[in-house]
Amino acid sequence: MLAFSVLAALLSVVSASPAPMPDGTVGGPEPTLGPCMDAYLKHAHIVATPSTTTVGGLQVAYDSATSGRASLVSSGIYSLWDFSNGGVGQQPDCAPTLMWLNIDPNIAYYPPLYWNKTQITTNWSAGYNQDLVAKETKLYNTTDTFIACKPLNSAVKNPPWYLFLLTPSSVALASAPSLKNFDTKSCVKTRLTVLY
Repeated sequence: MLAFSVLAALLSVVSASPAPMPDGTVGGPEPTLGPCMDAYLKHAHIVATPSTTTVGGLQVAYDSATSGRASLVSSGIYSLWDFSNGGVGQQPDCAPTLMWLNIDPNIAYYPPLYWNKTQITTNWSAGYNQDLVAKETKLYNTTDTFIACKPLNSAVKNPPWYLFLLTPSSVALASAPSLKNFDTKSCVKTRLTVLY
């Protein structure tokens, strides 16, 4: 009988309601996961779309061989993205923005896209599940269209596609100074979409 009394006492403790908190609410404190919650935020790739193009499905990357040119590869940057101040910044978990996607401000026709630790381009319109849009500047009109081109005479067997902003121009691709080291016959139009 003593064993039954002990068991009954234990069960009453286990099934008892939690004691009220100092503020009068019932229950315990919410568990925390530490100071950094970035791992639970939206991570995404920036992907070439639509999938029907030659480069469709490829992902934006940082090309270290060219000091940070933006390129398209099969496995690109998967990250949090910082869209503040009209920018597109790659933000590692629990850290400040590392690199910003910029449009070369010194080139009027087909300016290249590149990564830099400094945010230079402040006219992006972007967000998760949206196309990147370069808003109008003195050099170009608002556009969501880019071109991806292969380099000429690459020593790499399967070189990446490099990205340029498609600007309205009477300058032919083959005559554009920004494309002089690229196979302009390989260039394809694409959009860039932040997909998570």
